[in-house]
Amino acid sequence: MDALCNGKNMREARNLLDGMLESGCKPDGFLYNTLMKGYCKINKANEALEIYKKMDAEGCAPDVVTFNTLIFGLSKVAKVDEAKKFLKLMVRAGHPPDVITYTSLMNGMCRKGDAMGALALLEEMQQSVCQPDGCTYNTLMHGLCMCQHLHQALKLYEVLKSKEVDLESGTYAAFLKALCRAGKVAEAYEVFDYVLNRKSLPDVVAYSVLENSLKFFKKPRLSR
Repeated sequence: MDALCNGKNMREARNLLDGMLESGCKPDGFLYNTLMKGYCKINKANEALEIYKKMDAEGCAPDVVTFNTLIFGLSKVAKVDEAKKFLKLMVRAGHPPDVITYTSLMNGMCRKGDAMGALALLEEMQQSVCQPDGCTYNTLMHGLCMCQHLHQALKLYEVLKSKEVDLESGTYAAFLKALCRAGKVAEAYEVFDYVLNRKSLPDVVAYSVLENSLKFFKKPRLSR
């Protein structure tokens, strides 16, 4: 099953599940989760939901992986309202949400243009026992830049600086581009200097990103 799903051969994987059920062999939670994950990876959340319903009908109890897989898959295709329903079911079943749960939901909110909702979810997350990780911050920063909430993006950047938390190079590149396009050139230069000092972007990439972004303002070429 795992090999079929990793190879995106979902038709054969589904046939295997149906064959097991027809022969009286009861699949376990791991097998159901593997099949749902396979569907979610290829953006087929509806098919993943069908597997969940079959799992429930067969009396196989969902676990943390089940809920996180569905929340991830639904959020990935921007079905945030449905994902939130599974969050409630998850808590009701006695499984507290973890960093994967929250980050998946934030990703879905940002895809729908609700970066402020994702920011509020970060605050909710921090008030719980679950703390954000690098993936959480990268997801949120990308979302804030995409939705042009640069005031909030700059505030988040300052918080991360104080904690010495580095973002991924692609996130810094997106942040620099968003700042330049919004006319926040001074802020872009400050981020640029910080990124170079932290070695979070290779020098060549950092200069290239900033120079390309500054073309909007006809700034002179940077000396290297």
